[in-house]
Amino acid sequence: MLSKRCRASPYDVVLAGEYYYDLIFSGLGEIPKLGADVWSKNFDAVPGASYTTARAFSLLGVKVGWWCETGTDLFSQLMIAAATRDDIDASLFQRRAEARIRLSAAFSMAHDRGFISHFQGDETLPSKAEIERLGPRVLIVQGLTCRSDLADLFAFARSIGIFCCLDCQHVDEDMADGNLAEILRRTDCFICNETEAKRLTNSESHDAALLAFAEYCPTTVIKRGAYGASALHAGHVIEIGAPQVEVVDTTGAGDSFNAGFIYGLLQGWQMEKALRAAVACGSASVTAHGGKALPRESELLQSMAEATW
Repeated sequence: MLSKRCRASPYDVVLAGEYYYDLIFSGLGEIPKLGADVWSKNFDAVPGASYTTARAFSLLGVKVGWWCETGTDLFSQLMIAAATRDDIDASLFQRRAEARIRLSAAFSMAHDRGFISHFQGDETLPSKAEIERLGPRVLIVQGLTCRSDLADLFAFARSIGIFCCLDCQHVDEDMADGNLAEILRRTDCFICNETEAKRLTNSESHDAALLAFAEYCPTTVIKRGAYGASALHAGHVIEIGAPQVEVVDTTGAGDSFNAGFIYGLLQGWQMEKALRAAVACGSASVTAHGGKALPRESELLQSMAEATW
């Protein structure tokens, strides 16, 4: 599916997407509600969102450049310090002399999670010139913050042989809103979760959503949590289950999934095997807070070899 690198490039993947600094409350007896205190058994504070994807790529041995806006605020600085500790390449960080706050308080349940979030300061995409200079095999954009420029950037990237992926990241709209249809028509692979897929297509099932997305995009992948993943590729529907694991925190599972999926494509694996790698990464990530259980390449390959699901 992916073209081979035609010239030397520092990166296999360029990832464009926001960091978030996550305050994670887990081990809750009930969902938070007005007028009551809900106490968590566990708490952690870790960088997440595209940080998780960048770290997952790094652990899997994928050369990733992360295009990310950072600022002078506390949460940007905490994230940058963590990136240094985790050996994440920060060469493409866009360091601004003002705040770039991306903050979430997550309440994590065994089956899903919710967020209260705050976003301050602009976000950007790399320019066409930057993408041409960097020359990755894959460009993945996580989020639609810069949606007005995205269709044009994807069209250009594809014209020079770069495989383009999009994860919409929690949109509250349908296909008739904005320019999402135009973006998807210039996307090689669209990734979303089951809730997003149903909402975007006004479908009652993930199967119906897959068929609806086929009008726009050659490959669609739907993340289904404990039920695994589904994809429509080359006219065929692929269903992959998931292993049973002890869930500690589901925050970042989808971001981990994305890294495992693209890792598989970079290996030249067929779609089914790439999806298995994605599910294995997502499943591993939920066994600890904030992606702390992300697998290294050797651990991923071992878990896939031993899988019975």
